[in-house]
Amino acid sequence: MIEARDLRKYYGSYEALKKISFRVEKGKVYSLLGSNGAGKTTIIKIITGLLKADSGTVFIDGKRSDSDKSIKSRFGYMPEHPDLYDRLTGREFLCMNGRLHKVKEKRLDKKINRLAGELNISEALDSEMGSYSKGMKQKILFINSVLHDPPNLILDEPTGGLDPRYTAYLKNQIIDMADQGKTVLLSTHITSVASAVSDEVAVINGGSIIAKGTPQQLMDEKNVHSLEEVFIEVVKDG
Repeated sequence: MIEARDLRKYYGSYEALKKISFRVEKGKVYSLLGSNGAGKTTIIKIITGLLKADSGTVFIDGKRSDSDKSIKSRFGYMPEHPDLYDRLTGREFLCMNGRLHKVKEKRLDKKINRLAGELNISEALDSEMGSYSKGMKQKILFINSVLHDPPNLILDEPTGGLDPRYTAYLKNQIIDMADQGKTVLLSTHITSVASAVSDEVAVINGGSIIAKGTPQQLMDEKNVHSLEEVFIEVVKDG
């Protein structure tokens, strides 16, 4: 479970987040949908502990995220920008992080090899990551986020840089993980991704949630036939 209560964040005098609140239940996918600069990544960074909110509270599995460092083991995080160690190979990076999460060696090797095969990057695993394309780095970051089998996943623009084959793969993985009882919070500006995977969507604009509900509820409220049309309507109204 992931919960945000009344998150506010200022950059100087600019209010980037305006009392953001939402709750993601176990086994559900919750999407933060908004344009670039709407506040999605700021929310994600506060929830993961990379930024400190000026006010408000984050809970992971019922515990305040700032109460215990061990809470960080309760989630996997895929950041928006794939800033990796250029001189490490993909395998070295994944093994290092798997060991930090105390994943057993045989299980770690097996999981890395399986996911790398599914994502078609097996041959690149032993090359330095400085040679990787953005899409390859995104694949490494996704594998890294799930290596320790966390109960919560936080994915920031997870399909960026991926072609349609692997976008479809990632969407299926997100749905499967929720079906297995994991809590998934993702941010995206792509309405087709949010529509395909989400149990609930919050539309973010100017640091506020301006609409939220299931994709079908939002479409019914606006009397439209797609989440893209919902987004256009609520951002225009907001």
